Amino acid sequence: MPDNHAPTRSASLNDWARLIARPTISPGGGSAAAATGVLAAAVVEMVAALTAGRETYAPVHDEARAARARAEGLRQELLTLASADAEALLRFEEALALPRGETTERELRERRKRDALREAAEIQRDVLAGCAEVAALGSAMVDAGTAVFLAAAAARSAARAVVINLAGESSDSEFAGMVSAAEGRLAEAEDAERAAARLLGERPA
Repeated sequence: MPDNHAPTRSASLNDWARLIARPTISPGGGSAAAATGVLAAAVVEMVAALTAGRETYAPVHDEARAARARAEGLRQELLTLASADAEALLRFEEALALPRGETTERELRERRKRDALREAAEIQRDVLAGCAEVAALGSAMVDAGTAVFLAAAAARSAARAVVINLAGESSDSEFAGMVSAAEGRLAEAEDAERAAARLLGERPA
């Protein structure tokens, strides 16, 4: 895979790790958060599939199959978002490289930077929403605790990224409400995390 491009959906886990580890801004923490959500969704899929395959859990087979299908969809969505975040950061990096000698050049550079940051904020908003849903799916399954904790951690990262990327927005900007919305979605993920912790605490040794 060329190192000057964002990882694609078909990139291996090793490719993602290697490219994130480079001393460049893309792919970065946003892609890492999305990739963490991918793994969390995969764990939910696994637990749901095992549940649906055991006669002991026959009363919840339909729910398990539905959870598995939704987790698979979220896994695919989050994988796409991991690549999208890397692409947005590449555009931010390109904006940083623009000349800034003249006033018009500086203005263009600032517009390009702001556009890239807004795009990244929208992507991380979607990462947050996906991770919150993964956490909610996993919180009802005793054996999906790992998924919930991974998803909640990724949600915290995504929520913080939204705040950072929109730091320069005015209060009347169309993006101003995104921060408060992100706080609400993060609260959902953390509620699921607490529910999973309680469920694990109640599980017989």
